[in-house]
Amino acid sequence: MITKNEMIKVLQTALSGGGDFAELFFENKDELNIKCSQQVLKGITTVHIFGAGIYLLSGTQSIYVYTNNLSFSGLMDAAQKASELLHTDKQPVHNQIVFSMQTVKNPNTVIQYPRTIPHQEKVRVIRETDAAARSAGHSIRQLNVDYFDTDQRILVVNSEGLYAEDRRVTSRLRLQATVEDGTNSHYEWGDFPRPYGFEAFRVKDDYISFAKEFINDIADNMNAVSAPSCVVPVVFEAGSCGTLWHEACGHPLESGAIATNNSDFVGKLGQKVASSKVTVIDDGSIPGLYGTAGIDDEGHPTQKNVLIENGILKGYLCDRLGGRKLNMPSTGSGRRQGYMFAPAARMTNTYLAAGTDDDDEMISSIDEGLFVKRIGGGNSGREFSVSVAEGYWIKDGKLAHRVKGLTLNARGIDLIKRVDRVGKNIETEGGGFCGSVSGLVTTTSFQPRMRVSSMTVGGEGEK
Repeated sequence: MITKNEMIKVLQTALSGGGDFAELFFENKDELNIKCSQQVLKGITTVHIFGAGIYLLSGTQSIYVYTNNLSFSGLMDAAQKASELLHTDKQPVHNQIVFSMQTVKNPNTVIQYPRTIPHQEKVRVIRETDAAARSAGHSIRQLNVDYFDTDQRILVVNSEGLYAEDRRVTSRLRLQATVEDGTNSHYEWGDFPRPYGFEAFRVKDDYISFAKEFINDIADNMNAVSAPSCVVPVVFEAGSCGTLWHEACGHPLESGAIATNNSDFVGKLGQKVASSKVTVIDDGSIPGLYGTAGIDDEGHPTQKNVLIENGILKGYLCDRLGGRKLNMPSTGSGRRQGYMFAPAARMTNTYLAAGTDDDDEMISSIDEGLFVKRIGGGNSGREFSVSVAEGYWIKDGKLAHRVKGLTLNARGIDLIKRVDRVGKNIETEGGGFCGSVSGLVTTTSFQPRMRVSSMTVGGEGEK
């Protein structure tokens, strides 16, 4: 690693072309993947990722250059390249740069760092997970169990004197299975993600129960029936159905969408945009969640950001550049997959705040509708769609039968106006990845049980 004085010289070189802000982002990351297919180990892959990115701004113009040559000369060459690419007529500002160490504790405490654990212990977890899945009592045609862990160390320094570090550790199991019953077969995959080291597997029953429930759910889905396309009330279960908020208004509230006028929320700060029951929050500082970190990838401490409060639009998610374009401060939302990506405003842990409504009444008051227990993948924009991973038809106020092959479609700003019930009990579940302009980042989405008065349901059945 180069010295602090050398870092200052690199930043000054980057600024020599007339930029008004320069940043160095260093990444040092270890990744491990162990694959097991049909009870046979298929290999252990370790990857060491290291490099640095130089981020250069002049007003709302930006340049990003990255390199894995971390020598002083290599970084100076990259800084000179960034300076030349900026193409500005502004004169360089020769401010003195003095680093001030910023210490922010990562809310996710790690006990057993992955590199300290022998591979055979990780293989043991794979074997136990495989055995648990096979003991669920169903015929399994194919079963893969993959183990992953990551240990990312970052350092962010910039021309304003910031010097900040963070360490993010995650562990994860992924199951892929095809279950058959003699007539039908069905394939699914599922993740067991945790923002911890190997202590994520300290309680054996956690991942054992996950494996059994995963197989049972695939088997149950084979008995589900198709439903026709319709417009009905939809109840979303507490927990990971919070993905709905990630797609419906999370992406449209990121500064990248706002600054490019690619969002229905442009120009609506302070206005009512949703039902009064809706309060949406993004908070990267909550302990124990997959989207949590001590700092964002621009060195800003993560924080709680209230985006919508009682239906009123309160704010956007901003990185440094997005904040400049909108004349707003950073919200600790500048995120990136790694050193090869420039930062962008991204979600962390996004959720619907708890309300005051009764969970049971949400279903019992519906003559006919849909209960969504789990949401699958989705896509976002002004209009979004998500698949229903586990859903049940509501008939005369009761859950009648499981349904399959459904997608939910809506324009986000219209949907959030039709929320007519929000429950009291909020639940967090798992976590996952969000892909966008700055790569894959870890996120969590969650909520209490919630109801939308009417929603378009795309189905495969006959009317």
